[in-house]
Amino acid sequence: MRIAKKEMKPGVSVLELIECKQLELAFDELLRENRTRVVLDLSGLTKLDSSGFGRIVNCFSRVSKAGGTIRLAGVTGTMAGVLKTTHADRFLKVYATAAEASESFSDSAERPAS
Repeated sequence: MRIAKKEMKPGVSVLELIECKQLELAFDELLRENRTRVVLDLSGLTKLDSSGFGRIVNCFSRVSKAGGTIRLAGVTGTMAGVLKTTHADRFLKVYATAAEASESFSDSAERPAS
């Protein structure tokens, strides 16, 4: 799998993507663990094609239905253009770094009930 998972802040999972092919599997695991505050660190991606973008939107939908949300980090160049062109930047919040995206989650807001 070309995705690294870590936690930068309690209750916030960070997925560092190198490729998007295994993204849904990684989200399946997070949702099984009831982890619904997720940062996707895209800084390791060199390109984002339509299938990868579709996977991100699908995962956003799944996490939203579970009461959580996704933040994007490390979005540059053409990836930023894709988000803007598709208006996905309206519902996917973008941050410069994974640390900034992680900190954007308040300690009590957007945390699932136990």
